[in-house]
Amino acid sequence: MARHRSFGRRARLGAAGLVGLIGLTVTAATGLAARSSDAVAGAQAAGGTLSAVNAASTTERPNFVLILADDLDQTTSPYWDAMPHTAALIRDSGLTFTDSFAPTPICCPARGTILTGKYGHNTGVLTNAGDSGGWATFAANGNEEHTFAKYLSDAGYRTGLAGKYMNGIEDAPDHIPPGWSEWYGSVDNNFYTGYNYTLNENGTLVQYGGTEDPANYSTDVVAAKSTDFIRRAAADDTPFFWYAASTAPHLPLPPAPRHADNPYADDTAPRTPNFNEADVSDKPWWLQESAQLRSARVAATNDADYQDRMGSLYALDEMVAGIVETLRDTGELDNTYLIFTSDNGYNLGSHRLTQKMAPYEESLRVPLVAAGPGVEKGTDGHMVAQIDLAPTFLDLAGVPIPADVDGQSLAPLLRGQTPTSWRTDLLGQYAGPGVDGQDGVAQEAVENVTGVFLDIPPWSAIRTEDHLYVRWYDADRNPGVHQRELYDLHADPYELTNLLATPQGRATNAALVAQLDARLDALATCAGASCRT
Repeated sequence: MARHRSFGRRARLGAAGLVGLIGLTVTAATGLAARSSDAVAGAQAAGGTLSAVNAASTTERPNFVLILADDLDQTTSPYWDAMPHTAALIRDSGLTFTDSFAPTPICCPARGTILTGKYGHNTGVLTNAGDSGGWATFAANGNEEHTFAKYLSDAGYRTGLAGKYMNGIEDAPDHIPPGWSEWYGSVDNNFYTGYNYTLNENGTLVQYGGTEDPANYSTDVVAAKSTDFIRRAAADDTPFFWYAASTAPHLPLPPAPRHADNPYADDTAPRTPNFNEADVSDKPWWLQESAQLRSARVAATNDADYQDRMGSLYALDEMVAGIVETLRDTGELDNTYLIFTSDNGYNLGSHRLTQKMAPYEESLRVPLVAAGPGVEKGTDGHMVAQIDLAPTFLDLAGVPIPADVDGQSLAPLLRGQTPTSWRTDLLGQYAGPGVDGQDGVAQEAVENVTGVFLDIPPWSAIRTEDHLYVRWYDADRNPGVHQRELYDLHADPYELTNLLATPQGRATNAALVAQLDARLDALATCAGASCRT
């Protein structure tokens, strides 16, 4: 008997797609699906893959598992080296988008965009708190009624989330957004530390303790919730969407105790050409004025941050392996899309910046890999963004995509098809600090954990295939200084030379800037279809 509502023909994984995975083992000491790198390498050598085998079809609606990392950059760290299972089971078995972007590169706006398929100016969320950001603004603007979870739930999907939802939800710890069948959301910033946090478990607040019990480690709890949900959903014979939202590698999450002695425990952060950029005289005044303080922060915290970031990815990698094994064991792997990405990138010392929020490549670019039925194996160079995820989920599930969604379905790209049209530029936005200076990254501060939280001013930007153009203070309440940046990304991929920093550069690039200004004006006010043209 066919499961679920009729969906139409879809290529499925064949038995050959599971060759070699049987040798993957579970680490009994932690109850997690932790596999050895040798086992994964053996699976690859044997020809094992999760990519689609175009030999069978199904009328089943597909399942989805979205695995969202937190602050994982695409450009500044060797994260795949700490995530060999994820690399083998999703990246190498599916499609890697090499040009994937977070239009508003900070946690809450990015997560709102993922849920709705809308730019921040259309959700009203452009930072982490205040009247231009945070969960309260997201909910007050009616966005929770227009998420992919709500649409999928209305169409008969079983939906669930474990981990981080949105900054500000701690002010309403009992809240469960509409559209979620099961909810295990964190309600305090201690979740960032891995211990002594509280989850809202379907309306009951459950406290998790400290390091005295290794099972309290937050990523492991998300992993356990993930496999439990998948087993039960599979037994109910219902199509499902699962959202696993660990905070790895967001500071100050340490590695799990079992990974304390990892290869990066004493390592130094990578020194890219723009690391702690020596000459910022061509950068906007706010960076020039704060350069010394920011460099001091980089010197004091960057290497330790990097060590924790890389170490915390090992548990995240084990979580992915456990999810894949559970899907295989329940017979759901063939019919499940696996998506791994991050909410935003991370500067890690680039341009003297820690954290994210900036319009530069390190903040904007995020990993995005997908595997599942019909997904081509390889890489894709189209410019894609978080606005594309929600319409993709709906499209693949056979659920109508609302007209007000700003993004485009990735389904044709996943199947290796050439779409009739696709974007060649992308909007970037950030609202910056509010009146009290607490609207941005400081909202992520953890009680009793010291830190220096340096926000940045508001900006809007356009990222084309060739250039980055930034306008500072576009969204400020009381704009004082307006400055511009322009980078030739082919000649200057590390964005070291602002082409508008000199009178000659401004004259030479005047025509290009006029074109970019006009396009940025259009994108900054776009909605729905006008964002896709």
